[in-house]
Amino acid sequence: MQVIGAGFGRTGTMSLKAALEQLGFGPSFHMIDVARQPELLPQWQLAADGGTPDWRQVFEGWESTVDWPACTYW
Repeated sequence: MQVIGAGFGRTGTMSLKAALEQLGFGPSFHMIDVARQPELLPQWQLAADGGTPDWRQVFEGWESTVDWPACTYW
């Protein structure tokens, strides 16, 4: 994880995701990725339920993150 965008959703995060990826900080994790890859949901559900997910596993393969749900836990 090289960049953490801790801002809230609906604040230009899709544009920020695209910019980070163009600048070489991709792939960049965004809430849209949970919808596109439902296998990511269980770790986020664990966090939402008050558990402690393996954050290294959650962000494995991602170079940056913006938007929800990651900003909630930052």
